[in-house]
Amino acid sequence: MSSVPENDWKLFRKLQNDLTAKTCELIFTKVEELTKKRKCIEHKSYLDLYALIQMEDAKIAEMFNNPTRNNVLLKLVSLKNHGVFTEEQFKMFSQETQDRVVSILEFKC
Repeated sequence: MSSVPENDWKLFRKLQNDLTAKTCELIFTKVEELTKKRKCIEHKSYLDLYALIQMEDAKIAEMFNNPTRNNVLLKLVSLKNHGVFTEEQFKMFSQETQDRVVSILEFKC
């Protein structure tokens, strides 16, 4: 995978903590929804929670683990795909990078 412009790499690094926090908040919302419905099905709810955490952990790894300038485009695709980016955050990246992300997402469908 080719790298993104240096300014986009720096922007990703600058936004990374906020994006990670938002991702965690989205996960906590899912956990709260799941736990609200656990009465009388505690064990099933636990198993569902365990599965949710495993699935979300894989998403976090995809979006944030070991970012490099050479793989950050795929991180951006994943962030966009999982709805973590606000439109304002996404628009902060260069038009070239935005176009590449959108192109990859369109190809996936």
